[in-house]
Amino acid sequence: MPLKFAFLGVWHSHAVMHVREAAQRPNEFQLIGMFEPDEDVLQKRKAWSELLPAIPVFPSLQAVLDSDAEAVVVEGHVYQNLDYAERALEAGKHVLLEKPAGADLEHLTRVQKIAARKGLMLQMAYMWRYNPAIHEIIRLAKSGALGEIFYYRGHIPKPKTWHPELESEFGMYHAAVYFEMAGHLVDLMVAAMGEPKHIHPMLGKHYGDNPIHVDNAVVVHEFENGLGTIDTAAMHVGMDRTRRIEVYGTEGTAIHAQIGSGNLSLCLENPFEDYQAGWQQLSIKPPKELPSLLRELSACIRGVKEPDYTLSHDLAVQRVLMAGCGIKDGKALK
Repeated sequence: MPLKFAFLGVWHSHAVMHVREAAQRPNEFQLIGMFEPDEDVLQKRKAWSELLPAIPVFPSLQAVLDSDAEAVVVEGHVYQNLDYAERALEAGKHVLLEKPAGADLEHLTRVQKIAARKGLMLQMAYMWRYNPAIHEIIRLAKSGALGEIFYYRGHIPKPKTWHPELESEFGMYHAAVYFEMAGHLVDLMVAAMGEPKHIHPMLGKHYGDNPIHVDNAVVVHEFENGLGTIDTAAMHVGMDRTRRIEVYGTEGTAIHAQIGSGNLSLCLENPFEDYQAGWQQLSIKPPKELPSLLRELSACIRGVKEPDYTLSHDLAVQRVLMAGCGIKDGKALK
């Protein structure tokens, strides 16, 4: 039986990936409808009919909770999403939650406790967890093939054309562009190196005649045996080709650029499995049964496997992200 799911909120641009997957894998997933309180957003989502015709619109949040959806995908504004997730979990629904994990760390902790108490899945929709090249870097790091990781670098900019959205939407959050974008790379850094012991944010406002929101940021993370830097800005030219993840260990180096591709530049001191020693330029192909956020959620709901990313990992990611934003009280909203 396919996993029946519904949307709570469809504001976020990432929501379309789940619509696309439901269209491509009807034997695995059935999208039964969506709730979105903003009529303008709903009008924009009519374009989804090209992927999946006639997606029902629920008249209220409660109608979603009363439906036979087994899971909900939460894709509203960041400040809305923990409220949506809490209501869904209390109603007995599993949840896939868009990044970042809300705007209040205490609220996230409470929502995670509800999921644990009720035995429900609460997973984060960090979209690159199952990119084949990134997935392989994390596997190599955890297997020890790269040795002891001593440096992680992530670079994830946005183009100048995104700056108006920064001012209209994300400027309400501390660190603005960093809060919106850096979680992707914090997620993978924590997976490879654990939680840092010290975090040093450098948050700049450098673009435009009178910039008032952080649009240029570099954050340094100190680990017991290494360093990690994550940087982002909102005024790049040629953004796509510059986005990258670099992982350096005492026995190997792994570089993924551009983020989202299958590209992997790998250098190993010693052969490992099918990899040779030295530099190799690889194009990592998706496995036959490509993992995805929805497939991971479904497998965990069915009890086929344990989650690849735990609640404690996701909470650590949010702590690290907020510290990188200079947030000391756990509240991202200004």
